[in-house]
Amino acid sequence: MRKPLNMNNHDKELLIRMDERVKTIFNKMEDFEDMFTNHLHHHEMWENDMKTQLRWGLGILSTLMAGVIAAMRYM
Repeated sequence: MRKPLNMNNHDKELLIRMDERVKTIFNKMEDFEDMFTNHLHHHEMWENDMKTQLRWGLGILSTLMAGVIAAMRYM
């Protein structure tokens, strides 16, 4: 069986301060997790936009090349 701790006011104040710091750090970690999740979502959106632009660009390029080839055969 444990004996109760004899703590003076200074020790209690230190424990309260430590508890507040731990809470602050934990809250900042949660904020960082939200920020990181948002950052990953931003990168996913950016990658999807790049894929879409690349597909459109390749489609336009292949259409132009087909037109050039058709024009050269016609000549």
